[in-house]
Amino acid sequence: MIGRTATLTFGTAIGTAILSFAAAAPAAAAATRPQLLVNLVECRTITDSTQRLACYDAQVAALDTAEKKRDVVVIDRAQVRETRKSLFGFTLPNLGIFGSRSDKDDKEIAAEDITQIESTVASARGSQNGNWSIVLTDGAGTWDATSGLSVPPRQGDKVIIRKAALGSYLGSIGYNHGVRFRRVN
Repeated sequence: MIGRTATLTFGTAIGTAILSFAAAAPAAAAATRPQLLVNLVECRTITDSTQRLACYDAQVAALDTAEKKRDVVVIDRAQVRETRKSLFGFTLPNLGIFGSRSDKDDKEIAAEDITQIESTVASARGSQNGNWSIVLTDGAGTWDATSGLSVPPRQGDKVIIRKAALGSYLGSIGYNHGVRFRRVN
C-alpha cells in the first residue's frame, strides 16, 4: 500500500512539474520582448475603437518616453549590421541583440554573418616586437599584424581581414598576403 501511494504521489508531482513547465514556456517566450512593446501590441485586442485609440496613445507615449530616457533602444537591421561590422574581431558574450548562434536557422541572418572586413589603413606604426599596429578607417578599429610584413603598411593601403581557424584572423595589407591579425581596439 505504501509503494502504491508513493508511486501515485510521485506521478502527481511529475504531472504538476510538466504542467508548470508548459505554462511557463509561453511566459518565457513573451519575456524576450520589452514589457512596453508587449503593452503596445496588446492594445490591438481592444474591440472598442475609442478605448483602443486611448490605449495606443498611452502606450506610444510611454514607449517614446522610455526611448528618450534610453531605457529602451530601438535599432533597425542596417544599424545591427553596422554594429556587427564595427565589432568584428572582438569576442563578445552572446547578448542576443546583434544576432546569435541560434539565428543560424534564419537564412537571412546567416547570410548577413560577417566573416571578413575590407577597409583601408588610416595610420600605421611599428611596435616593439617588429610587428605593425594599424588603425583602420570606417570604425573598424585597431589591429596588430602579428606576422612579418615584407612591405611596411602605408596610409591608404587596402586591408582585408577574414576569420580563420580557431578564432584567428588572416588577411592582407597592401602587397602583404597571409598576414595574421589580432584585434586590439
